[in-house]
Amino acid sequence: MATAPFRPPWFEHRGVQVLAAGALLYNLVQAVLHLVGAEWGEAFLSCAWSVLFGYVLIESLRFRQQQDAARDEPAGPGD
Repeated sequence: MATAPFRPPWFEHRGVQVLAAGALLYNLVQAVLHLVGAEWGEAFLSCAWSVLFGYVLIESLRFRQQQDAARDEPAGPGD
């Protein structure tokens, strides 16, 4: 089984998720505007930033979900 990726402790905060979602939305809009304006290099850069912020958002949501599941899980007999 693969090891879990390293996630800093601040990664689960709602502020990180809101900022990542806002940056993702902004960069997607910028990518479309650059594509319409035939600015291919800028469009590629906006797409790359979108991938980065999308990854941060997804991993942050996944980390928060894992933290909530671990918190809700009942303690075993050995704990």
